[in-house]
Amino acid sequence: MKTLRALLLLMMVSMPLSALARPGGGQSYHAAPSHSSSSSHSYSTGSSHSYSSGGGGSMSPGAALTLLVILGVIVVIVMVTKKRGGGRASVMVDSSTAAEGLAALRGQDPAFDQAAFAERAKGVMAKVNEAWVAGNMGPARRHISDGVYVRFQTQLQLLKTQGLRNAMADWSVVGCEVLAAESDAKWDTVHVKMVGQARDADVPANLSAPQAMEKAKQAPLVRYEEVWSFLRKRGSKSKDGVPTLEGRCPNCGADLPVSDVVRCEYCKAVVNSGEHDWVLAEITQPEEWRPWMTNADIEGLNALQAKDPAVSRQELEDRASVVFWKWIDARVTGARTRFERFCLSPGQPPADRAALSQVAVGSSELVYVTVGEEGLDRCEVEITWSAAENGGQPVNQVNRVVLARATTATSKGGLNSLDCPNCRGPLADSDLAKCNFCGEPLAGGKHEWSLEAVA
Repeated sequence: MKTLRALLLLMMVSMPLSALARPGGGQSYHAAPSHSSSSSHSYSTGSSHSYSSGGGGSMSPGAALTLLVILGVIVVIVMVTKKRGGGRASVMVDSSTAAEGLAALRGQDPAFDQAAFAERAKGVMAKVNEAWVAGNMGPARRHISDGVYVRFQTQLQLLKTQGLRNAMADWSVVGCEVLAAESDAKWDTVHVKMVGQARDADVPANLSAPQAMEKAKQAPLVRYEEVWSFLRKRGSKSKDGVPTLEGRCPNCGADLPVSDVVRCEYCKAVVNSGEHDWVLAEITQPEEWRPWMTNADIEGLNALQAKDPAVSRQELEDRASVVFWKWIDARVTGARTRFERFCLSPGQPPADRAALSQVAVGSSELVYVTVGEEGLDRCEVEITWSAAENGGQPVNQVNRVVLARATTATSKGGLNSLDCPNCRGPLADSDLAKCNFCGEPLAGGKHEWSLEAVA
């Protein structure tokens, strides 16, 4: 039995170590067991099995030898997995279907180049990592949708709430592969498998930069994989160079300031709306990613688009991401200041205080739309996510974010949802409940999708 205990101890210390925070959050995402359906509500990460020798009896030599062999094999597998950077799911796509989607994209945009796009995605990933380590996503905001921006900002805020920040060392892109392309009437989408590696650690926020870097360098080098989905308005064409990465407006070519300002001061284009160029609109974990959802038959969506042609599934999912992370922030901080603008009614839905950490989203997917009930249009977006509570282990959960707005409201057509929906003015603070330009109240669903419930 001493040998058995030693093997078990070796298994424990050989398990891959992952830091608690990194852009995208994938390393702390806890997927549901593979045998479970996506409609399940929550899963415990703890094992429900226990083993006993049965009242102190000894194991037969043959059984002991078999058990030791099995444990030895497990140890080898675990150590190989650690060496490769983790044993989580890897994304695979049928090659013929992927080629068909890319060919269709080139049919309306002949200049689209798969290799160039992969290099572009690497550049965006680098910008996102730089902003993340600096603790402010503002400089990367022009490359990401509002939903992704709020996701990162909230994750940084959660770390600050715990008195922590994330430090990274030896970061690099290991692989970047364009997986697939798909289109609907409004958007083109390109899915890219991003494989990175880094040493990172959550360190006390008051550590100096050199001290934080030293902590990160002591962490193991861990590989991670995510699917990054880039959106662009249907019918747009590839441009020479990469304007936003080069600091230029993708609409008029004017220089853009290095800040969180996303509206060009010359042509007034919102550069992260996806209307002028590709923008990172979603990060999905490998366990949850499914391509070819843009043409899915979602009940009620056609009826909504019949009266509001500019609305799209992608817009609704991005808005739901913004609102979901605001809800998480309100629950962790206990403050509704940054949450009220996004609610349909004052004080609703409740945001019960919770000591959440390691919050990571696996996917968000529009599942249902209703039109005109009680003067409101509604949509439900299913969020698959995981989080640890009160210092425990992460638990997988599925919630439906129910959004509602006045049936007379119409969409702007892009993915930007943090400016004023009434006058389109850039808000001094995106969480303001009243526009600082026109004075219009922003909460309540009069102009934009607001949170009615988290089901």
